[in-house]
Amino acid sequence: MTNSKVVIVSGMGGSGKTTVVRELAKNYTNSKCLFFDDYDIDVLPSTPSLYTPIQLAVNQYDISALLEDLKMAYGSYAYLFVDFPFGYKHKSIKAIIDKVIYVKTPLDICFARRLLRDFKDETASSIKSVTEHYLNFGRPIFIDYENFVIQEADLIVDGTLDINTNIEIIKNNLL
Repeated sequence: MTNSKVVIVSGMGGSGKTTVVRELAKNYTNSKCLFFDDYDIDVLPSTPSLYTPIQLAVNQYDISALLEDLKMAYGSYAYLFVDFPFGYKHKSIKAIIDKVIYVKTPLDICFARRLLRDFKDETASSIKSVTEHYLNFGRPIFIDYENFVIQEADLIVDGTLDINTNIEIIKNNLL
């Protein structure tokens, strides 16, 4: 049994955190990845309202299934790379984190990536509606989220850089 190093990769939706996690796993052979999107925390009764400030909402998310999988993998791999948007800010996971990497990507790029990824089969009116909602409501929430989560990150990488460049930065500065 080995002491696993738990590395969290945080960032906005569309920032590139999933790509970073996958590429880190390719560079560290004795590793496992866990992805936040594999857990349905947004449909649980504990899910806070979108109107709840992130500082109050973060610990209302039930991440027990993610934690269970993380604990099951702990000790079996040298590195556990976790795509998890909240960094150190969720109290249930904070104690087992070794490092947090924040992928900082301009919001316009995150939004464009999410449109391409999540709305590629939607109608123009649906995309227009999502865009209006983002501009009128979502953007200030995302700015607040980033300002909150990035405070405690151990390393911030530029999500507009080539993935190989970011992996080298991470390897040289963190792992």
